[in-house]
Amino acid sequence: MRLTPDKKLHSREHLLADDLSRMLGEEKRFAAYLGIAKRYYESDLRALARRVLEKRDLPQSAHGRYFFAALRDKPQRPEAKRRKKKRKTTKKKKINKDHAKT
Repeated sequence: MRLTPDKKLHSREHLLADDLSRMLGEEKRFAAYLGIAKRYYESDLRALARRVLEKRDLPQSAHGRYFFAALRDKPQRPEAKRRKKKRKTTKKKKINKDHAKT
């Protein structure tokens, strides 16, 4: 048996995000897991995912929500940078000086 690497997973963060999304049963939320894989420590994320999966009283559909809610207590990596939201600017109307005098 020969294993072929997935060409879409090209960094350590991508691999971690793929592992987490598959573990918690939310393959369609890969982008959300990629965002947290860049911001938090890998050991913290894997330990939290194991803790979520060990909870017997938690339904399968709530694993992802519980995981993201529990992330609030974890420290973020200092080198992780978040993008700032761009402010929407409104265009000011130009007043024609000749038109304004009349």
